Amino acid sequence: MQVEDKPQTDFLAHPKVPQDLKPGRVFVTLDEEIDNFETEARRFRADPEGTDAEFTPFRLRMGTYGQRQMDQQMMRIKLPYGGINAEQMDVMGEIAEKYSGFRRGHITTRENIQIHFVNLDRAGDVMRLLADVGLTTREACGHTVRNVTGCPYAGVSEHELFDVTPYLAAYARNMLRNPICQNLPRKWKTAFSCGPIDCAGTPFHDLGFIAKVQKEGGKEMRGFEVTVGGGTSTFPRQADTVWDFARADNGEYIRVAEACLKVFDKEGGLPNFLRKNMNKARVKFLVQKLGIEEFRRQVDEELAEPWAWEPLDMEALMQLSPEGPTPGEAPNGHRPAPDFDRWVKTNVVKQRQPGYVAVTVTVPLGNLSPEQFRGLGALMRRFSGGNARTQQNQNLVLRWVREESLPALQAELKAIGLGDPDAGLIADTVACPGTDSCKMGITSSQGVAQAIREEVISWGIDDPLVQDIQIKSSGCPNGCAQHHLAAIGLQGSSFSANGATIPCFDIFLGGSNYVGASKYGVRVARVPSRRTPQAIKKIIDHYVANREDAEPFNVFVERVGPKSFDPLLDEFKEVGPIHEDIQVYMDWGKEELFQVIRGEGECSV
Repeated sequence: MQVEDKPQTDFLAHPKVPQDLKPGRVFVTLDEEIDNFETEARRFRADPEGTDAEFTPFRLRMGTYGQRQMDQQMMRIKLPYGGINAEQMDVMGEIAEKYSGFRRGHITTRENIQIHFVNLDRAGDVMRLLADVGLTTREACGHTVRNVTGCPYAGVSEHELFDVTPYLAAYARNMLRNPICQNLPRKWKTAFSCGPIDCAGTPFHDLGFIAKVQKEGGKEMRGFEVTVGGGTSTFPRQADTVWDFARADNGEYIRVAEACLKVFDKEGGLPNFLRKNMNKARVKFLVQKLGIEEFRRQVDEELAEPWAWEPLDMEALMQLSPEGPTPGEAPNGHRPAPDFDRWVKTNVVKQRQPGYVAVTVTVPLGNLSPEQFRGLGALMRRFSGGNARTQQNQNLVLRWVREESLPALQAELKAIGLGDPDAGLIADTVACPGTDSCKMGITSSQGVAQAIREEVISWGIDDPLVQDIQIKSSGCPNGCAQHHLAAIGLQGSSFSANGATIPCFDIFLGGSNYVGASKYGVRVARVPSRRTPQAIKKIIDHYVANREDAEPFNVFVERVGPKSFDPLLDEFKEVGPIHEDIQVYMDWGKEELFQVIRGEGECSV
């Protein structure tokens, strides 16, 4: 079978900027792509064994990822910079209700929205619903440039050098359907930060852009420091700077990115160095092998080629409809809830525009029901100009909210189960889908994160230093929940005891993603999954009892040494016979004995 996917033709023949420039509409959507997908899906259905080798990578380029459950798909929807409008939120609710066997959508740490348990035969219908509101799944999976993440406060932050949103959109548009990145050695993840606060986590991305400003001829020149080679998983590595200052106005930063992609695609002149082992095919391995100076030299060589001299239509690529407040009077009339002051302290940030605030909606584990999608769409129309942005902590940010409307907004958020405070704090746990749906999942990262969330809330801890501890859980070493960057990170695993297999989590301590202090956590212990909440309580109690005055958790971990926590957790490691300790032999939400059921993941297909 020859799959009819022609990215070269698409890239040249179609505009990169949609005619309808409503906020949240970044990409041009193509009906012919969806027609093609449905044709190839029917061919696959007719001959699955004979067509799978060609169909699977094609399906992945169309953002449709196989689950661990037979004949079920996860559909990943790209949201550049996390931008989403109310109309799109309504459609998410419709898709979650009518097409997802899970009856929910999931905000990811890559600022996408994923819909799980979609039958392959209905995937085209989902794509058409998305296209009607300017959204696409194209290149949300596969060996492509994935969704481009950014700071959810870009454009309204008091700390930014400039709003990176239009530059991010230009980069994302240029890469979609671009023949340069349709069959890379592996996936390519990009982040834009507003600088000087590295709010999008560029150090752990394949490619990062950090806003910078220079003076030239008495004028302010916008640009980006470009970093390459970061990543987490089994080989955590922080990115190196490949370009100190790439101009923004003329698109130089995009050409530098394309040159990096070309070096990556050519494997740095080391044939089959990356593609011979897909588990070690990310650009971080190439940068580690070559060294950043040699990688930079090859980037310079690429930029000397004629393709790099072709001008980019930056005026067109950067076009975005401006965001702003909802016209008319601000909704009010509600009395503040008992936890209103706490909610304002933890979930509300003043914008640089006087009288307006950005409100973080706490979305537990990033999961939203159809009713919550629709409810949020209605609230966005009333309170935030019809727009919102997802964030890497799996929450949602409503911008351009009038300060006087905050009591009304929290009340209406509470009515749909989303008015909790403590965004980004200890109870606001982050989790990937884990064994709920992912082929690569080992343990239930969602189950343990929910259990920890409930435990933390029950403790009633008001200590602000404890509240600042963030917990993230990934169901396997791939680290989709970014557990390497958490103060307390959990990585799904297993071990054998008494002739059976025990679900467990490796505990990492001391990770962070703060500007100037970005670091990866250190593995300190392995604890049965069912005992993880108690182990975390022991870690926190130890910290509270032995810290110095006002000593943050990560500083304490570094001072006493991460490995010193291992013996502290010995009491949780021993497992009795099944008849005495049967719960420990089961994963969260399960009623049968645990076993590792791990299929072949599609990330490297």
